[in-house]
Amino acid sequence: MAQSFTELVEIIYFTPENAEFYETENGFAALKAFIPPVKKDDLADDAEGSKEPVWQDLGRVLFHRAFPYEKPDEFISVQDEDGREYGMIRNLADFDGKGRDIVDKSLSRKYFCPEIKKIRRLQEQFGYSLWEVDTNVGPRELVLKDTFGSIIRVSDTYLVILDISGNRYVIPDVSALDRKSYRKIELYL
Repeated sequence: MAQSFTELVEIIYFTPENAEFYETENGFAALKAFIPPVKKDDLADDAEGSKEPVWQDLGRVLFHRAFPYEKPDEFISVQDEDGREYGMIRNLADFDGKGRDIVDKSLSRKYFCPEIKKIRRLQEQFGYSLWEVDTNVGPRELVLKDTFGSIIRVSDTYLVILDISGNRYVIPDVSALDRKSYRKIELYL
């Protein structure tokens, strides 16, 4: 008999009752959690031992948003440094205080995306486009290699722009740009 995906996968959801986020001495996010014992070594035999939850210090953790644009505070994967998932935060609003601040700080660092407020100059040159923009964190100069491929339309109005260095910039509502800025980017939409 075929099993459904939800029957095959056990997802642990972190809540304030089973998870305590803290900072390491170097300022990285870390986690103590009440979950079944975690196999840290691929060579360890996990056939033995209890599957009953116990409090354990999992050390440094990384956060990854499942839906970074549509639901940035929901379904946040909590992983170790090798990318193995410990569980998920269903909704960040469930946490408050220091734990919430630690997760927010880590996500802000990872998903830093200045918002473009105005496009001062946009010029094509030798297959690259050079942008001079004003953002919510000050003026920036961007270089895009493939302009059409570097502008990602998340919705009818929401754009993500990737420069050649891998930096992400957002325009939450392209129709809210001033008229001159919109005319500069209109060709690429």
